[in-house]
Amino acid sequence: MNHLPAPPVFWLMGLPASGKTTLARRLLAHLQPEHHDCGLYDADEQRATGVLRDLGWSPEDRIATIQALSHAADQHPIGIVTLVTSTPTERRLAADLLGERLNLIHVRAPEELRHARDGLRQSPAYRASPAPDAPELSWTEPEHPALTLDTTAPLRVSAKVLCSFADRVLRGGTES
Repeated sequence: MNHLPAPPVFWLMGLPASGKTTLARRLLAHLQPEHHDCGLYDADEQRATGVLRDLGWSPEDRIATIQALSHAADQHPIGIVTLVTSTPTERRLAADLLGERLNLIHVRAPEELRHARDGLRQSPAYRASPAPDAPELSWTEPEHPALTLDTTAPLRVSAKVLCSFADRVLRGGTES
């Protein structure tokens, strides 16, 4: 008997301005021609549109954000989420909510590059003096992500690796 893989949720996690949203948009553009019902849920965009407007960075708000984004992504055959997801507890919560659908992808960049990128945005997410409950203060490197992307590489390279990974997952291949 063939067991079809669960439809995936690609969860891009990393510190602010590491490249999560940019890569998620590239992944969405790559997947949509063949998989029309993909949903992209970026925490910053969801906060701006009002869906997560009342949620900040307190531990309770971070849990509520993970729950809301997991639920939204679960409504699509293919979900894409971008959220810092800074601690093992937060990652376990996403795994508990999404089960085998979850593919945690660590997007990383050095601090200098994140600060430079953030300076280009109108609404900086990475702050020179973050709030006491900001996720970057509690960041813990993930132990076993399905994929790690170092965004010091050119965008086209990181995007190609991410899209190839997604294609393998959708074909039911193993992660590497």
